[in-house]
Amino acid sequence: MAAGGAAVEALREVDLTPGHAGAALALSTRIGWNQARPDWDYMLAAGEGVGLAADDALVATAMALPYGGFAWICMVLVDPGYRRQGLATRLMEAVVARQEAAGRVPGLDATPDGREVYRRIGFRDDYRSGRYRAERAAPAAVGAPGPAALTVRPLAEGDLAAVAAIDRGAFGGDRSDLLAQLLGRVPGTPQGAWRGGALAGYVFAREGREAHQVGPLVAVDSAVAAALARAALSRIAGPVCLDAPDGQGDFVAWLRASGFAPQRPFFRMYRGRSRGFDDPRLVYAIAGPELG
Repeated sequence: MAAGGAAVEALREVDLTPGHAGAALALSTRIGWNQARPDWDYMLAAGEGVGLAADDALVATAMALPYGGFAWICMVLVDPGYRRQGLATRLMEAVVARQEAAGRVPGLDATPDGREVYRRIGFRDDYRSGRYRAERAAPAAVGAPGPAALTVRPLAEGDLAAVAAIDRGAFGGDRSDLLAQLLGRVPGTPQGAWRGGALAGYVFAREGREAHQVGPLVAVDSAVAAALARAALSRIAGPVCLDAPDGQGDFVAWLRASGFAPQRPFFRMYRGRSRGFDDPRLVYAIAGPELG
């Protein structure tokens, strides 16, 4: 049942801090989202957010993760009992205004329903991704790696500088802190690929509340992407999901051959800019709609 207007008027607006991680996780869990406690710990430490609270419970949130010249808008959540009263728009506009005042372009990954809302406030499509899920992946064979042999092995802390250097070009911003955090999330799943002594791609994964999420996955071609995904998936038992851009058709076909089925699309959108910051030739899986 929706909360009454008086209850909405009594809500307290709060700036989100790392101390809100437990309440934020409780909200995303009530809604059925996949975030785990380490996701909220990272986002609240690295980002900026606004929430609405009833007593000690959060009933709505909106976050932004700054990445240099742009900011990723995420975790726009409203408790089911408080929906249809403009709370998401209120918090979203507050977060976007703060980022634009700081000179950052707002970007986000929208569901089809959210896309229509965001278009009305000036966001424009860049490209579409699809979420693919397998209850238990069965990685298919991969194609020939190219003229030079490909070496795939687990990433180590000493590899992060090289990974971050390539990632800045592939993603369009500095997310080295995120990559360092992801390195320790699911042991064995961060993998790198080297061809002719040069780094040709990398993949990370994280545990979710009810499914692992693979991404980001960056590679020079689809054969390298499949080899990396195969290496990461071999370390994951149980449900797993991955958000792959529609433009990576060969890789999407490999996912389907590996037991993944499409769930829903996401639309990458920006406000005040017609083209994004990443290099779509290199991105085979985004980090997730909440991380960019």
